[in-house]
Amino acid sequence: MTHLDLTSLDKRQLISRLWELKGTPAVHAVYQELRTRSPKMTIKISDPDWENKTDEALRRALGITQRSGQEA
Repeated sequence: MTHLDLTSLDKRQLISRLWELKGTPAVHAVYQELRTRSPKMTIKISDPDWENKTDEALRRALGITQRSGQEA
C-alpha cells in the first residue's frame, strides 16, 4: 500500500482525493487532515457585510470570477 503525506496537499487536492477514496476506510484520514486546516476566510454572522463575503467566498471556491449579469 502506498502512503501519501496529506499535509503536502492543498485543499483542492484533498477534496479531489475525497472523491477518489469515497466509500473506503482511507477517506477518514483525508477528512481528518481537512479538519486541521484553518479556513481561509472567517465570516461572522454579526458582520454587516456577511452575505456579500459569503457569496464571494463561494464564488472563489467554485472558480467563478464574475457574478451572472455582470458579463460585458
